[in-house]
Formats: sequence, C-alpha cells, structure tokens
Amino acid sequence: MIDSYKRVQLSCDNCFNELYSLESILTFTKEVCQEKEFSAIYYDLPQKDKFILSEERNHYINMLNLALDRVSDLKKINSGLECELINL
Repeated sequence: MIDSYKRVQLSCDNCFNELYSLESILTFTKEVCQEKEFSAIYYDLPQKDKFILSEERNHYINMLNLALDRVSDLKKINSGLECELINL
C-alpha cells in the first residue's frame, strides 16, 4: 500500500512540475506576443497586412489565455488529488 501511495504521489508531483513548465512556456509566449503587439512592431508592412498581423497576434494572445486558464484548472485538480491522497 505504501509503495502504491508513493508512486501515486510521485506521479502527482511530476504532473504538477510539468504543468508549471507548461505554464511558464505559455506565459512567456503570451508576453512576447503582447510586447510585439503593444509596441506595434509590424516590420514595415502595408496597412492591410498590419491589420491582419494585429488580428492574428490578438487571436494567439486569446488562445494562450485560454490555455493558461486550462493549466490553472489542471493545477487545481492536481492539488485536489494530492489532498485526497493525503487523506487516504
């Protein structure tokens, strides 16, 4: 029973570490997209292309926000699992 408990605990810890890594990657990518958008870096594109690029960046930023929300949800679920494991 103790070995099973330790294996499950280790799996929870590994999962949590991976979620933190994923969260860091997503956050960094979002910040880069936001910085480029807020700084209006468009690489001398025509106005139409600037609009398309801005729209695309905002889409990516929104998708990254959704992904970060899911990571946060998964971290909460993982924490709940760890609490349940402790109470066994």
